Amino acid sequence: MKKMLTLALAVLLTAPLFAADGGFNPHGSAPPPADQKSGYRAVTDNQQITAAQQLPQLASGDTVTLQGNIIRQSGAKTWQLRDRSGTAQLQIDDDVWRGQQVKPDDLIAVTGTVSHHNKRVLVKVEKLYLL
Repeated sequence: MKKMLTLALAVLLTAPLFAADGGFNPHGSAPPPADQKSGYRAVTDNQQITAAQQLPQLASGDTVTLQGNIIRQSGAKTWQLRDRSGTAQLQIDDDVWRGQQVKPDDLIAVTGTVSHHNKRVLVKVEKLYLL
């Protein structure tokens, strides 16, 4: 009984060590903007995709969905996303990754809110979908 209890306790304490952290993996290269595939990819029905070049015209607090490739990490929790129209800065907290590994050649969709800081536009990501 004592051995079984010790074994169960060891399994419970080491399980988090084997969990996938997720996040951005810089290996690989993003396709050129013209090669990004569009179409239905099961994000949600009737969801409007916003182009990166439209972000400066939107108000802070507006909810947007962007689709493209994360091409590089630009800060501790900021990444650069490229779509067919240009690039956008994303702020992605650790819990948003949900264990997903994202490479530059992976097409993703993100949903978040627009935030303006001085002349810089940032999208605070709430959901990230690997397409």
